[in-house]
Parts: sequence; C-alpha cells; structure tokens
Amino acid sequence: MSSKIVIEKSYFENLKFRIRHNYQIADFYLDMYEQTGKDTLLNKSKAINVCCKYWDIFHYVSLKVKNIKRVNLCKDKFCFNCQKVLADRRQLKYAPILDGLRKDYEIFHLVVTVPNCEGDELLPLLNKMYKKFPYMLEYFKGKRKVRGIDFLKYGYGGAVRGLEVTQNQDTKLYHPHFHSMILLKKGIKLKGETVSSYSYSKNNGFHKFTDLEILLQKIWYLLMNDERVTRKSVEELKQGYDIHLTDSEGNYHEVFKYACKGAFDPDNGAFIYNEMSFKILYEALNNRRMIQGYGKLHNFDDLDGDILDDEADEQYEKVVSALDDFEKPLFLVENIDEVVERSVYFKYISRSNIKRIVCEHADEVKAKHILLVESLDDFDF
Repeated sequence: MSSKIVIEKSYFENLKFRIRHNYQIADFYLDMYEQTGKDTLLNKSKAINVCCKYWDIFHYVSLKVKNIKRVNLCKDKFCFNCQKVLADRRQLKYAPILDGLRKDYEIFHLVVTVPNCEGDELLPLLNKMYKKFPYMLEYFKGKRKVRGIDFLKYGYGGAVRGLEVTQNQDTKLYHPHFHSMILLKKGIKLKGETVSSYSYSKNNGFHKFTDLEILLQKIWYLLMNDERVTRKSVEELKQGYDIHLTDSEGNYHEVFKYACKGAFDPDNGAFIYNEMSFKILYEALNNRRMIQGYGKLHNFDDLDGDILDDEADEQYEKVVSALDDFEKPLFLVENIDEVVERSVYFKYISRSNIKRIVCEHADEVKAKHILLVESLDDFDF
C-alpha cells in the first residue's frame, strides 16, 4: 500500500502524549458535579476521560490493514488533543479560502493584550474584551470614526480572532489575550519606527512599533477603560495597551493555525491541572465562543473546500473499495495503547489522513482535478 496514506506511529504517540493528563480534568469535572449535581459536568468528566482511548476499526486481516472508522473525541476546551485536532481541521477546511484571499490582501498577525488579572477578575475582563474587540474592528470599516484619522486607507477585509489564556507561575496572575489574523489591502507596507516599553519581550525579541500599532494600542486602551475615543483622547494618551501587528510574510497558514489553535498552549498549559485554576478557567470560558470570524472571514464561505472534500471522499472510497474487493474486514475496537503498539506491524489508514494529503496538493486538485493518492494499480496488496 502506498506509504502516503499510512498513518505513522509517531502520530499515535503524539496523540497519546496530549491526552496523558485528561484524567485530572475528568476528576475536576467529577468534583464539580458532586458539588453542584449538574449532569453536564458528569458528562464532561466521562467524555474527557475516554477521549481518543477507543478506536472503531475495520481490520483487513490478510492485508494487515486497519481502517479507522471512528474515534471518540470529547471536544473539550481543556483537552489539548481535541484542540489540536480541531485546529488541524480548521486549517484543512479553510486553507483554500486563505489562498484565495492572499491574492487580494496582505495577511497580518494581530496580538491584542490587556494587563494581567487576578482569578476573580478573569470572567468580567473576558466579557469586556469580547465586547470591545469588534468595536476596534469597526474603526477599520468606517462604522466608527475618529475625526482626522483615516482607517479606510488600510483596506481592511476581515479578521479571525482566537482567545488564549496563560498564567504567570510566579505571580499566579492570568494573562488573557487575542491572537488574530487580519486582512489589510494588498501591497500595504507598515514601517516600525517607535520604541516603547513594549518593544522588548522574552518571546518576540526587539520590536519597533508602526504608527498603526501605536494607534490601535491607544484605541484599545480607551475602549477597555470605557473612555471616549476622540482625536484629543488619542493624542493625549501617552501609551495604550500592548498590541503587536506583524506581517505574516507569506506564512499566513501558520498565522491562521495559531489564531485558531485553542485557548491554551500545550507547552505552557500545565497550570490548568491545578484544581483552583481549572475552576476559575471553567467559569470564565464556559459557553464562550473561542474562535470568531469577521468581515470576509465571518462565515468562511468555502467553495474550493467542497472540491477538496469531494476529492478526499473519492480517493478514500477507491482505497476502501479495493480493500473490500480483496477481503471482508472484521470489526474490532482497540484502545490507544494497542494502536500505538500495533502500528509497527499494521498499516492504519483513515479518511481524515487522506483529506490531509489532498489538501497538501490543493492547487493541483483545483487546477487539474487530478488524483493525489496513488492509483490503485500502485497499491501493493
């Protein structure tokens, strides 16, 4: 069988690594259920506890091929694996849209921050951030105006906003911030010339701010502090809240993936396994929409994506049909440990992996509508 469509062992090992602490989250949900009696919390506990642990598989015995038909996903905000899976799926689904928009827009990474807060301040702070962020975008659209300041010259087309929350492990303060992808007119060049107290950071190094960044910092400060946004208030404000706006320089898929990756960074998210932190975060994030699109990215109309979906379905059905013609599969259920161990001896395939291959060759599919998975004649059964 073509190696292109076989899922590598490392994929399963990484998945197992990402769910290794889910039992702790399940225990937190169970404790909250026992305190409140809310069935939704009990259901969350059960779902995250078994997330990705059991796999429905069709096994073609003599071919040593296993077709993954279904995996239980909890889709919980606190499950690092599900957030990774959802981010990857968004990337596959919307990659064609980004490619199309790149022809007409420059794509920037916009990071919007506020001062760190105590745990009991997180919920009201997030409520205000969610309310005020669209206001800031409305200046770009001309819906909100500041006399003497022209926002329309930036040619705003749309944005995608994602929330991330971190915690300073020394002060225990929370740091909510937005990672966004924003579309500005094609060919725009923004030159950084201003140095401020935000210019140096441990993660991003030294940064000179553009006039637009300084303007956005001040407007965001005024909005978050419920002050009127006027030319006078903008000019009199010495410094706003930290906002970084950087050109993706062609790496717009990575910007989109980062904006839509989920609320927590797996490398620095261990604080969610503290029960007190978890309860604070749960209260602040429960029923909150984590990803939001605006403008041309509001509904993500995806005509090219339909072509890719059809292509993936076609290739997947061809593979499965060839397997079925050879032998009738056996249905079985495997746990994650068995999948990791047996992936050395068996070839695991899935529709989603074939979709990934199709999307990697999206331009060829759209331009020529050619087959991306090797023809069945090339399969070595």
